[in-house]
Amino acid sequence: MARSKFLKRSAEDPVAPTLIVPAGTHIEVDEQGQLSIRAPGNLVLQSSGRYGTLESVAGSIRIDQAADVEAVTVRCAGTCSVQGKLTAWKVVAEALHLEDSARAHIVLQETRRLEIGRDARLVGNFADEGEMLGLFTRFAHQVRSLRLSEARRDAPAELAEGRAGEPLMAGEVVPGVELPLAEADPDERLENLLLAMVLLEREAEQGIHPPAGQRALDEMVKLLQERDFDTLSATWRTLFGRIAAPGEDALQARELVARHLGAGGAGPGTQVQV
Repeated sequence: MARSKFLKRSAEDPVAPTLIVPAGTHIEVDEQGQLSIRAPGNLVLQSSGRYGTLESVAGSIRIDQAADVEAVTVRCAGTCSVQGKLTAWKVVAEALHLEDSARAHIVLQETRRLEIGRDARLVGNFADEGEMLGLFTRFAHQVRSLRLSEARRDAPAELAEGRAGEPLMAGEVVPGVELPLAEADPDERLENLLLAMVLLEREAEQGIHPPAGQRALDEMVKLLQERDFDTLSATWRTLFGRIAAPGEDALQARELVARHLGAGGAGPGTQVQV
């Protein structure tokens, strides 16, 4: 009798919706600590969240109006329909459909059809990495002119007095280190540093690092956004050294920064002692 009452109360409880996980669904946490869902059929997200991969093998994916979803990769065989908000590095689908009130920030889009509602907004939408970097290269002069803080350059950066065994705060420089910019084609250097910025932003957004590493990532992203390569050339070793366990994105970004800021021979993960 008690069990029957419990089942009846649960069925009538409006705040306890039923969650059905179809057979064949895979839910796991990836190496970056992000939740990934791979469903055999249609996948509907009604609440906000951050994910690694969202995939519908044989169906479609829908993001409801109240949901604000962030994912590294969204992949489906049918239509990716956005009614709410979607932020993604890559969307792979037969079609991408944005309802009238939808907002989507998508860096790379691989779809056959694109349907955008009257008041919807789509930001990004590159076909692949080559197209994205090619556009930055083509308009390199305009990108260079987008300096957010010219006033800050009027005063020279002060060298911090580091002490052995104590970590530097993000933004501090190693005493006596003044790395020259590497001699390279300006467009090529800008292109690769912009890619490094995207990679560091993606690593920072995962939120998997301790506070010191997270601050270092944020500081490097800021310097790259402001095109402050002089300060970055003097601090990049220290800042990367603060990231105890860099992910794949951070390691690739470090190689790009090292290659184009005159740091030959420094391997990924090098720690800086001050």
